[in-house]
Amino acid sequence: MSSMNTFGLVLLAVGVLVALIGVMIAATGRPARGDTQPVDRSDWAAYDQGPDPAVDHGGDGRPRSRRTTTVGLAMLTVGLVVALAGGVVWALPGTGGSADTAAWESGAPPNAERTEASATATAPTTSRRDEPGDDEPRRGPGTECGLVQPTYGEPAQVRIERGTIGCAEAERVVQKYYDLPADPNGGNTAPKEFDGWRCTTATAGAAGERGYGTSCLKGDVQLVVPNSMDSGSPQRDSGLSEGGSRPYGDLGLAIPMTRPSCDGRGIVVLYSAVLPGAYESEIRTALASNPGARYLRTDQACPSLRQRDENGNVIYAVYRESGYSRAELCADVVTAPAGAYGRWLDTTSDPTVLVSC
Repeated sequence: MSSMNTFGLVLLAVGVLVALIGVMIAATGRPARGDTQPVDRSDWAAYDQGPDPAVDHGGDGRPRSRRTTTVGLAMLTVGLVVALAGGVVWALPGTGGSADTAAWESGAPPNAERTEASATATAPTTSRRDEPGDDEPRRGPGTECGLVQPTYGEPAQVRIERGTIGCAEAERVVQKYYDLPADPNGGNTAPKEFDGWRCTTATAGAAGERGYGTSCLKGDVQLVVPNSMDSGSPQRDSGLSEGGSRPYGDLGLAIPMTRPSCDGRGIVVLYSAVLPGAYESEIRTALASNPGARYLRTDQACPSLRQRDENGNVIYAVYRESGYSRAELCADVVTAPAGAYGRWLDTTSDPTVLVSC
């Protein structure tokens, strides 16, 4: 029961009680109409001395107080007003006498049914179209789907290798794999598990044998990114993009820019150019000073390399390839010119941390 309901009932009860008391007081101020008993004037010694102005003498000679009658009628009036007000308050919507009161007494909140009905009426209908892959046709093995954007490099195409799945869903899965942060303990194949899928990116050797680099498996469905479009598995020998064309960012020098595979190999960084407008001259000089060296642009290479400098400028690096072990890499760093340092070409190493030798 609400506080307004209780207040109304209290007002009603108090009003009725005050009205009853008023009736009783008013009644004591006058005799009953059928009273014909003789009056014993000997009991009223003051009566013969003259009427008391504060006393009303009726026709039967019996005194009655006007003040008492007035007080009784006043209390009766006040009681009726209070009782009427209490009844009005008690009957107001949402307080006593309403369906909400019964709801509160039964333990349910007011307007519970109306609230639930309104929520049901206004709640948006969720369509199965919101679930990826539900309304698109399922495709089979060999289907070439759309492009995704790897963590580094150029867009890559998704192919359904086994099972059936919608292309939009296939693209979503592979893109999510690329977008998720790398597991520092995952190793060179960058394994990641999500939504029942397990995705990895093969090393250069394994990718060459299989014909694809990235692979995602779930049940009998396998999605792959073929080598010809897999920016994670560029040609190691030439360092050029497919067809022998120079990759994006190439400086047009006699030695073309490379995009080495992120297979865990170490490199010795000999020189870095970070000044826009001077990239070509600086890299040409560094290559001439280090016969047999190559150069790359870090934001077009592996994520283990710092992508830009502190000013947001792209970084061109002149480097020599090394081995896959720390001992090999450190030995090459020691014999390199002063200022050289080691880096790993993979998808898991921290780009802000140099290889310690």
